[in-house]
Amino acid sequence: MNTLILMQILLILHITGLTLMAGTTVAEYITFNTFSKMFDKQWEKSLSLLELMKKLSGLLGLGAALLILSGIGLLIITQGAFMHQLWFKTKLLLILMLILNGFLVGSRQHSKLMRGIVENGMDFKEQIKNAMLNLRLFYRVQMGVFLLIIILAVFKFS
Repeated sequence: MNTLILMQILLILHITGLTLMAGTTVAEYITFNTFSKMFDKQWEKSLSLLELMKKLSGLLGLGAALLILSGIGLLIITQGAFMHQLWFKTKLLLILMLILNGFLVGSRQHSKLMRGIVENGMDFKEQIKNAMLNLRLFYRVQMGVFLLIIILAVFKFS
């Protein structure tokens, strides 16, 4: 297979992975906002939205796998041509930030929210509200980082 064609295929997969990850994050954020608005008035109905968010996380993982594998493929094909450029190093740091924020903040806050809802119900409303505020901030940070990654990829600042 021609190297140029392989590179274009990998680039398509890379953009697809990024789109899946960013799109899933936006979908989760919208679902989470809907859950937050319904939580006080329609508590039981709002719980189904958390199940939807759990299912969406599978798409996030698929997007991450596509992004990482295609990124490694692109590095191999280009023989690391971008590795020494500032925009690429910054992009890698932002990707690391996405991952760490997802595991250290997003997962913990989601677990706190679920634990507060499942184990304690409405009795622990304050704990649930704090987790909801932290999750709202988490999603906004994630979406902002995705935007920065896209800006870096397009403009390739030196």
